[in-house]
Amino acid sequence: MLDKLQNIMDAACKWGNKNLGTSIQFPKPTKKSMVSSAFSSGIIGSAILMYGLSFNNKWILLVGGLGIISSIFIYQQSKKTIR
Repeated sequence: MLDKLQNIMDAACKWGNKNLGTSIQFPKPTKKSMVSSAFSSGIIGSAILMYGLSFNNKWILLVGGLGIISSIFIYQQSKKTIR
């Protein structure tokens, strides 16, 4: 899924470079940056989840849960990254 997003962004940058006369390149994340992003997202998601549990706020619980789910998704994508 992340590969499709990168391909779309590369195509958009190529179109912009060709039609607008710019030289934009979309950076590709390395495995190390993806793992660190997953780790920090998991820590922040856990902290938000704990805040939601302590103040009994369902919306905050949802945001914290989504943060943890996103960290799991990012980590799974980092396993597929070869670099």
